[in-house]
Amino acid sequence: MTVEKIDLEYLTWRKLYEAVIELACRIKKENYKPDMIVAVLKGGLIPARLLMDLLSINEIGFIGVKFYKGIVKHDVKPELTLPPIPSVNNKKILVVDDVVETGRTIQLVIDELFRYGAREVKTLTLYVKKWSPILPDYYYKVSDKWIVFPWEIVETVKNNVDLGSIVEEDVNLYKLIKNRLLT
Repeated sequence: MTVEKIDLEYLTWRKLYEAVIELACRIKKENYKPDMIVAVLKGGLIPARLLMDLLSINEIGFIGVKFYKGIVKHDVKPELTLPPIPSVNNKKILVVDDVVETGRTIQLVIDELFRYGAREVKTLTLYVKKWSPILPDYYYKVSDKWIVFPWEIVETVKNNVDLGSIVEEDVNLYKLIKNRLLT
């Protein structure tokens, strides 16, 4: 089994929280108050929940989209796997995802939310790939690296990507996962 060499950036739990706090501050500064946050499953789930807390937003929704099949590889077009739940009809929506790369997932989500009756849709991602044709309304950082989020360590290692050199800040967590779950 060969280990893939990919240019990676690892986001620790602490850096994740700092990124979400920064994004929440930008949203508050603009006085934007969505009725609901919609998390794109599965990458947007944790950032969406953090934003709910930081922005005091009580309603969360979900939309499922499948696009990636492993590390760096994706299908030709994203597929809707779960329509938006609960109802988004006549609501101001903040869509939350982890990264926008091709823009196809976020565009599909925007289109579906309007199709289901959303009044307004704004977008937020933690990362934007520098070649992305779509820029979210809010984002933390532009990158050209493959981003490894702290909630996908096992998934990444199972795809033969060595994280040992990039998880210095979470090295004990990485060792615990590797020794207890990946042996």
